[in-house]
Amino acid sequence: MFIKYEHREDGRMYINLYSGHGKHIEYEEWLSVMVGAVSLTIRMVGEKGYKAEGEIFRNVMEHLTSEFTNPDSFKDLEIRR
Repeated sequence: MFIKYEHREDGRMYINLYSGHGKHIEYEEWLSVMVGAVSLTIRMVGEKGYKAEGEIFRNVMEHLTSEFTNPDSFKDLEIRR
């Protein structure tokens, strides 16, 4: 699996997910990888002493809540099958 990202001129970060070799990957596997990456990042930031892990987790949950309640958050989402 590959995750590529770029910062665009509109100030947002665009993320592309690739399975590699044209292989289909079920959404459960993608979710597992993405949640694992977020968990690892929270732990790393907490261990570096930037913020407490609980505070970082709370910020992540607030951000997710904001994304899903804002109707414009995914207006440019493109899914290719």
